[in-house]
Amino acid sequence: MRSNGQIAAVLIVAACAAVGCSKPFDAAETKTEQRPPAKPVAVPNAVDATGEEGTEGDVPGQSVGPVSFADGKTAYQAKNYSAAARLFEDYTERRPNNAWGHFMLGLSASKAGDVAKAESAFEEALRIDPNHVKSLVNLSRVLIDQRRFDEALVRLEHAGEIDSASVDVQRLLGRVYAEQHKTDEAVDAYRRAIALDEHDAWSMNNLGLLFLEQGDAEEALPLLCRAVQLRKDVAAFHNNLGMALEHTGRFLAAAEEYRGALTADAGYGKAKQNLARVEAVKVGHEEPFDLEATALAR
Repeated sequence: MRSNGQIAAVLIVAACAAVGCSKPFDAAETKTEQRPPAKPVAVPNAVDATGEEGTEGDVPGQSVGPVSFADGKTAYQAKNYSAAARLFEDYTERRPNNAWGHFMLGLSASKAGDVAKAESAFEEALRIDPNHVKSLVNLSRVLIDQRRFDEALVRLEHAGEIDSASVDVQRLLGRVYAEQHKTDEAVDAYRRAIALDEHDAWSMNNLGLLFLEQGDAEEALPLLCRAVQLRKDVAAFHNNLGMALEHTGRFLAAAEEYRGALTADAGYGKAKQNLARVEAVKVGHEEPFDLEATALAR
């Protein structure tokens, strides 16, 4: 009988042999210990969520005329983003020199899926106030989503010069560096974000995922454990931790995390596929996995 570690090694080697991949969780084949081998199963990417939840932060409650800043903000907070964008368009027509109005128009348009309007609004806010950090940060998010990484980096470097203690800036720098394959710089940026905010679960997830992509699942584990510990409601965090556990031979623990992902989001397709795969693996004894203790080892 093979050990769990040997099974994990077979799964990873089979994955890379099948498609010539460099990442341990790319689409590939996997086998169980049963004879004959089980039918090959496609292994999906761990997750493509290396982003984070952006918020508008503290915005002044300004008002003017029949349409108030507060009306638009109320619509935004109710997640009625299209209505919020219309309200802030009206507001900015009446108050064209208010950077906050253009910022909120950009934020609302971005959430509503109107990328062009969002970019234009953030740029207008920055024309009025070149040092408007929130506009620099959220414009960089729009640019990152369009894979315009060099342009995003320029905005983020400027934002970092203005506010070196911004967690958002450091986290987004990590994303850009990772996309540019500047791994050392990405690791440093994520570590700076975590040093600034020890509860920044998104930076922990992103750094853990970066280690996982580099084939270092053991290094990823404490970070991903801590992310799950902080935000049990985020399905992607459970799924990424499940991938790290799977690639270190902890199949029962991995299955538990995939179930956690589905508890957080019943429609999370990658977790469904991952759970089906590990449940097909026949393992012997497996030591219980202590998430809390592993998170403390970060």
